[in-house]
Amino acid sequence: MKKAKVLLVDDDGIALLVHKKMLEGYSHVITATNANDALELIKKDSSIAVIVSDQYMPEMNGIELLQIVRTMAPAMVRIMITGFADLDVAMQAVNMGNVFRFLMKPCCKEDLVLAVADGIDKYCKITGGTLEHEVLTEQLTEREREVLIMLGNGFTSGEISLAMGITIGTVKTHVNHIFGKLEVNSRIKAVARAKKIGII
Repeated sequence: MKKAKVLLVDDDGIALLVHKKMLEGYSHVITATNANDALELIKKDSSIAVIVSDQYMPEMNGIELLQIVRTMAPAMVRIMITGFADLDVAMQAVNMGNVFRFLMKPCCKEDLVLAVADGIDKYCKITGGTLEHEVLTEQLTEREREVLIMLGNGFTSGEISLAMGITIGTVKTHVNHIFGKLEVNSRIKAVARAKKIGII
């Protein structure tokens, strides 16, 4: 299944690379080396689930960036990471940017992965499963979506075959692909899952 998108923002290229490597197996990582580039990426892509921003960057710091992100993309979960143990910064980040987690550099892989995983879970709850809907909608082909809608309307394989002008064997192939993508093993479960996440 396609991974959730995570935006890393840090003017330290080495830290950016290290943190990207830590997260690559768990999420689809996008990077920016400054706040303005990060905001441009967010404008172009509304499906980013989590942003992890450094605090001390030129032109615009992390708190200022996360404040703007809070307004631009309220559902995006905001995580702050910084190399300076500053309680005032932490409080500002929480109060002004409504930050979900506050991490300290150097940040170990376990802490970063856990914080981002929790952030993705929170994003999915906020959006009511929008991420899952988006992932599965992208995975299903147009034909598979048509078959799924007809299954939802109670059509048999023979009726779907006639309506779509394809063989029963092709219908069964589509159904099997649908089962695999929705991770179910029956038509009833496929329809129930599709309805639950808003595909049909």
